[in-house]
Amino acid sequence: MTQGARPDSAEAILARHGKSFRFASYFMERDDAHDAALLYMVCRELDDLADQDMPTEAENADAHRRLMAIRGELLAGAGSDSLTHVLIDLQKRRGLDTRAAVALIDALIEDVRTPALIQDERDLMRYCYGVAGAVGVLMCPVVGADDSAIPHGIDLGLAMQMTNIARDVREDADMGRRYLPAEWIGHLAPEEIARADEGQREQVARAIDRLLTRAEAYYASAADGFDRIPGKNRRAIAVAADVYRAIGFRLRRERLAWWQGRVHVPLPGKVWLATRRLSGRGAIRASDREDHNAELHRHISDLPGAHAPGNA
Repeated sequence: MTQGARPDSAEAILARHGKSFRFASYFMERDDAHDAALLYMVCRELDDLADQDMPTEAENADAHRRLMAIRGELLAGAGSDSLTHVLIDLQKRRGLDTRAAVALIDALIEDVRTPALIQDERDLMRYCYGVAGAVGVLMCPVVGADDSAIPHGIDLGLAMQMTNIARDVREDADMGRRYLPAEWIGHLAPEEIARADEGQREQVARAIDRLLTRAEAYYASAADGFDRIPGKNRRAIAVAADVYRAIGFRLRRERLAWWQGRVHVPLPGKVWLATRRLSGRGAIRASDREDHNAELHRHISDLPGAHAPGNA
């Protein structure tokens, strides 16, 4: 864990931990790609601080205190922490909504404080917003998108997080976590998922398929917002979406054998998807709505950037 945000390390952190987005960032405007890498680095370091995975309890306590201090500084609009400095700088230069950064911190803290046992669809969508939809809010101004793109940016974060959950079911269960809604899987506990029999494996597979189907509506809404992003950045975000969505397709191609562990999209697959996108044949089909579908945000409408009822 690094102790401060160093701009020269942003791309290195992105290369290690955000391979799909790193691949897509090659298609972005250079300055925007650097700011996006800075934002990713801050989000990654906030996640590390929240993880409570330091060598000693004293270090864990220090990390939590620092995280709460950053939260307070963001609410105050100023502070001394290096991560706060990066976010406030991006706010001043790019129009970043720091309320979304506070929402991200709150979600990261809650995810560690209370072992994840998602109960229903509302829990699922609010969790996905906190750890990923909020990042969509933060990323929109960095890629030059106008405010009308923000609900669509949230939807891309939600879709990607649903893909993450589908990919990581076995790994999460081994750590005592369950992000699939309990009501979708007969209230199986993580321990039961980890040692599932054939019938339970099929039950979980059906829930994963349901989650991937739900993610499709959010990827389509995200695609509705692509034309609100300028130039090269539009192509980059679309490539990132295509690559991430392909994880779900690989899961389905492998017959949803989630108990065998993670699936990945290899580099040749990423290149193929990028080539198709750049030639005008992107994998994700937009819903072709002229306005954002508020129903997609019915569980998160009170959160920063989300489509509230009655708002266009």
